Amino acid sequence: MTFLRLGTACAVLDDEGRVLLSQRGDLRVWNLPGGRVDAGELLAETAAREVREETGVIAHIERPVGLYYLAGWNRLNVVYAGWPLGGSLLEKTNESRANGYFDLRHLPDSVRWEWLLFDVISDERPLPRIIETPPDELRRVRRQFRLRWLKNLLSGRPEPRYPRFEVRVVGLVWDEGHRWVLTLPDTRGRTLPRVVCSGARAPWDELAAALSRYGNPIFHWVGLWQDAARDKLEFVFAATIEESDLPWPAEWSTARNAALTGQDAAYIERVRPAYARDPVWTIVQEAETIIESKEAV
Repeated sequence: MTFLRLGTACAVLDDEGRVLLSQRGDLRVWNLPGGRVDAGELLAETAAREVREETGVIAHIERPVGLYYLAGWNRLNVVYAGWPLGGSLLEKTNESRANGYFDLRHLPDSVRWEWLLFDVISDERPLPRIIETPPDELRRVRRQFRLRWLKNLLSGRPEPRYPRFEVRVVGLVWDEGHRWVLTLPDTRGRTLPRVVCSGARAPWDELAAALSRYGNPIFHWVGLWQDAARDKLEFVFAATIEESDLPWPAEWSTARNAALTGQDAAYIERVRPAYARDPVWTIVQEAETIIESKEAV
């Protein structure tokens, strides 16, 4: 049975606009520091932890950049941007062969997904992306990962399994005037469309497939809700379609007065007509308290 694996990466930019890169110990390619999300951990905490473990740098996590689904790996990477707050840059660590800051105009030859670095500095927030790996390359990398797993096991540092998170995607589908939002019936009222992520496809593709009878919405990532203690997350997306009669059971609900359940009313309050350009917001659920942030903390 498949499930969605979660990882993060972080683009740490210094005062000169250089980006911090780490050369992996297994694949020998340069990329952004990053790794898997641990159970009970906020995504932004993972991004900061991975930067420190791989490079020695203490990073301030400033904002989410975008979502990147790795086809063939059932994995979603959440990329953040930040800047160095402290620590000391290490030449290498247990996880990296080398670390360094690089001018974006003069990057190493073996940078993995070089285009992703330019998503970070773009004035326009990127749409969610699917990263395809050619079959031959996929097999080669999987062999290297199996060797790494065996090496770590024999050295007394066994790799943990990917934790299973309860991940959902939520869709705010607006009319062109941003007055109405598509809702579905719920036992207690109305609800926004919501899909449990299987991991077999990109989360936004699973959401689009579930809503295909209502049109072909282009989804932008707009927000994140996370209950780290319970390993629950919701990635919130928004799209706009032409207002028309909706097939049952969907209907247009007044955006500001709909009888919505759960977090849905809070999501609607945070999504403005300029959602494609607005920063991605984060809502952190801690016990019975909700902490809101326009930027990751």
